[in-house]
Amino acid sequence: MLIYSDENLEVIHRPGASPYLLITFNEMEIQANGSRYWGQRFCEKADIAALGFISRRPNWFPAASVVRAVEAAAPILRAAPERILYGHSQGGYAALRYRRRFNATTAIAFCPQVSIDPQAVPFDGRFSRHFAPELHGNMGIAPDHAAGRAFLFYDPFHAVDRRHAERIAELQAETHLVPVHMTGHGTVRAFTGTARALSLIEACRADDRAGLRTLARSARVDAPMRPYQIAVTAIARHPALADRLHARVGHGFSLVERINFLYHRANRHIRDGELAAARGLLEHTLALRPNDRGIAGRLKELDARIAREQKLALAS
Repeated sequence: MLIYSDENLEVIHRPGASPYLLITFNEMEIQANGSRYWGQRFCEKADIAALGFISRRPNWFPAASVVRAVEAAAPILRAAPERILYGHSQGGYAALRYRRRFNATTAIAFCPQVSIDPQAVPFDGRFSRHFAPELHGNMGIAPDHAAGRAFLFYDPFHAVDRRHAERIAELQAETHLVPVHMTGHGTVRAFTGTARALSLIEACRADDRAGLRTLARSARVDAPMRPYQIAVTAIARHPALADRLHARVGHGFSLVERINFLYHRANRHIRDGELAAARGLLEHTLALRPNDRGIAGRLKELDARIAREQKLALAS
């Protein structure tokens, strides 16, 4: 049932049989449509009581809207003494940013950002285009936002996500980092499936950190993105290994994974001065995503460099 709506977000309430209320926050890829929320299928299958916060666009849940939504949901929140916040990426940010607002007992966050303000996080430009000063004043996660316990899941090999995770853990009390290696920015997808997700929630509720480490090890081994993550991570230090892995398992990559691998491999060729090889990969990448301005721009830059070097070679 839709219980709140404004220009930035919607809130959906689902009654359920769980002893807790699961408050979910969506990742940026899905948006509000009046009835859906992030984690809906899981909550329906497991009959979990849920309060789904879902954004209308990638907006990192502006505080003014969340405050009004919490007021609208006050009767539901009062009836739920145990409140678990749950989200990924922009949703993971919200699960940690609003711990005290919801008086959460537990927060479960996957790959969150401490902020998307480019001045606050100059090391991360992935989401800066979504930063709006009029919506995101003082948006950074702060010590006084903490309440209850929090568990932050991330891939230590993802350098940018690791920096966010470590900074958040420094800022917020009772925030426990749970590494899930070789899952990239898609760590949450390693915990898909009703049984695994329920095990994760129960381990967090019980503050069972040994159990969480065991669950994380199991999840990372089975993670569908693991072959891609190993291959793309190898590009930086072991490009020949990356090529062998791509040849062996690349057929199983999704389209996005294939494009990302080829693009990063092309950039490594450029670093190594292997311009012809880089150009071939960029052409292939652009063929897979013809309207991508970033790839087209990179190819244009490379062609200009090749032309300059050919001119210098002729002049000498």
